[in-house]
Amino acid sequence: MSQVPTKHATHRLLGPLRLFLLLVPTLSVLWQGLSPLAGLAAAGGRNAAEARRKVLVAIPSDAAVLINVTQAEMPASPDILNLGRRSTRALERCLADNAEASIRSTCAQVLEALGDRRALGTLQTALEDWEPDVRHRVVLALRAIPDPSSVEPLMRLYRRQDEAWYVRSAILDALGAMSDMRAVRLLRDELRRKPKDEDKNEDPRPAAFAALWASRHLMARATLVGDVRYCLQSESDSLVHAATEAAAELRDPGLVSALVPLLEHQWPDVRNKAVYALGRIGDRTATKALLAQVPKVRDGRMLNNIAFALERLDKDAFYGAIVRVIEHKQAVIRLNAAFVLGDVKHRQGLPLLQKALGDPSDFVRTSAVVALGKLGLPEAAAAIEPLVDSPNLSVRQEAIFALHALAKGGRADLIHDRLFSLPARKHAAAIKRAALALGQAGDVRARDYLLGCLERGDCGVEDVAPLLHKAPWPEGAARVLLGWSRGRHDLRELLAGLKPDGSGVIAMGALGEAWGRRDTGATREAIDLLGDLGLGPAAPLIQPHAAREAETWLRLHATVALARLGGDEAARSLLAELDTLPVEYLPRFAALVARVAEPDVRAKLGAELEKRQGAGEAPAALAVAAIRLHWDPEAAIFRFLQALASPSGQERDLAARYLAREKGEKVTWLLRRALARQGRDATGDRLRLLLDERG
Repeated sequence: MSQVPTKHATHRLLGPLRLFLLLVPTLSVLWQGLSPLAGLAAAGGRNAAEARRKVLVAIPSDAAVLINVTQAEMPASPDILNLGRRSTRALERCLADNAEASIRSTCAQVLEALGDRRALGTLQTALEDWEPDVRHRVVLALRAIPDPSSVEPLMRLYRRQDEAWYVRSAILDALGAMSDMRAVRLLRDELRRKPKDEDKNEDPRPAAFAALWASRHLMARATLVGDVRYCLQSESDSLVHAATEAAAELRDPGLVSALVPLLEHQWPDVRNKAVYALGRIGDRTATKALLAQVPKVRDGRMLNNIAFALERLDKDAFYGAIVRVIEHKQAVIRLNAAFVLGDVKHRQGLPLLQKALGDPSDFVRTSAVVALGKLGLPEAAAAIEPLVDSPNLSVRQEAIFALHALAKGGRADLIHDRLFSLPARKHAAAIKRAALALGQAGDVRARDYLLGCLERGDCGVEDVAPLLHKAPWPEGAARVLLGWSRGRHDLRELLAGLKPDGSGVIAMGALGEAWGRRDTGATREAIDLLGDLGLGPAAPLIQPHAAREAETWLRLHATVALARLGGDEAARSLLAELDTLPVEYLPRFAALVARVAEPDVRAKLGAELEKRQGAGEAPAALAVAAIRLHWDPEAAIFRFLQALASPSGQERDLAARYLAREKGEKVTWLLRRALARQGRDATGDRLRLLLDERG
């Protein structure tokens, strides 16, 4: 039986507590006093800034400098990142020895961005930190630097029942990044561990499945399909949703029976993704279930997905069903049916759409006209032609643009005379659409309108650039230069292509003015333009910004510009940056260097880039390969195919991201060729997904 403490016992318990509370202010003062810069920081804003500056300067050479700093003296994370991997040792000591939890968290976060493998041991030890927020940041850092040596410490921490749920979720994510069979076994166990009723808000299964999916290349195909099927049949909506996406990538017929019931799922997104997956799998046994949905569907997106799925599974069955939909009593359903027929783009839809042109609803007729334009069939033009005189402007517009599409960019006079020449006050939207179409067709009659639209910010550069490049127009080029000088930095690439007189002089003036007010963004922009213009005399103005102490991106932009202007030393400096840059910065660095267009500069860098893409750590190697992919896709594609087949999930994911970013037709063709020759399931899945995303 428990006993109530006596009065004397209570006093004995409270005595130490009172002593501790009395000591708290003293301990705080003591902690502040331990910091060598505490006096500076406490003296005011200017002195605090000076204290932070002194700490920052010391970080590369003094590994102990962050041990005793407080928040007042701690430099900002971007400033530490600016030092690159020179800050790793000091950040490790900070994580191990600084007594303030928020500072340890910051140091772990910066180590994550750096991605320096030298910090692995320190990070693994820090999994034992007393503070859950610190452990959380440490787990995220270990996820960013996947290594087999982290698997056991992470699993050990996960098995602690007293660990915070959000830390445990992050651990599952990190284990998925490790590409290690020990982690896969734990993740599969967690996937099947149903939470108790009181723990349903902390269900680990969605995180376990996401982590397993990141490790899917390690698993036998049958095992992976079984796990996805298990998730599709789960009572967890989040798990089901994730599994429908996985099923679309796997395209395994063994998943059809688990997907079909999801056509009735309560979540619209699950229903749509299940239909999409069935279409991608292409198993005709799903046809009946999909056809059953057509008459009762109430969602245009769902109807569209069903159409694409049935078109793949059984075209005749689909067109038999869509006849009933396009003749439905409700106009909104007829409208969606016409829209779907246009998206499917099959000849069998032509008679159905021709019939819909006589629909009593203007909305249905408009949808049918748009759909006929999408079919790309010359015989559709005859049915559309009479509608260019329709009294309904919507029908008239769509008829004209459908004929424009069928003529593959022709019929410009029809657009100009019937739409672009409409009264401006009443028909502003129609005129703008007509102008954009004329611009894409290279019709100079829309030139003044489009440039004005660009200057107002109502049109994008991509809407106007083709027309301005088509024929010399000094006034237009001068107006683009004026817009750039007023802060329209989105005009830089257009301006660099037009090169109006005076561009270089104004860009040099803009560089001086921007740096005078310490606007690093505008300074970078001026430097980029000078590099684009190839203005050699500007090199002395750019040179100071390439100093090692400069802000990282200002330094990199300046170094790239100097390399483009012929600086051999700048080209060598660019390659040296790869050794110290934070991993987090590498994709942006690759995009910046890829902009180098000068053949002689590419030649200077080419041999060393080729060497580096095959050596060292994956993030730096693939960043280099991404530069070469932009310059010469055929020479670089094999490095990416190798990465897509790597045992490392990190390398596979990085390769997929870089390939997705490079949108050129040449890369698309190379991916198609690689898929045709591919024999590995996991690599083929990734290639198909990349091609699907490219449309």
